[in-house]
Amino acid sequence: MEELLRCRDLGLDCDFEACGETPEETLQTAIEHARAIHGLKDVSEKDRQRARQAIQDSFCVPKGGYNPGEGALW
Repeated sequence: MEELLRCRDLGLDCDFEACGETPEETLQTAIEHARAIHGLKDVSEKDRQRARQAIQDSFCVPKGGYNPGEGALW
């Protein structure tokens, strides 16, 4: 099972979803997105903690889709 964090879960009007094998990997992906897309320069420890609390267990599906019969992306 992977870890998932959505921008929307943090109150942003953004469809981005960070997915990772661990909460820290997921958080790092979200921070990189926040810097690149939302223009954040620094992410405070308070914001990091809030994001960690919003991370949830999930099965992340690649954006291209998943074909369960084939077990691969189409």
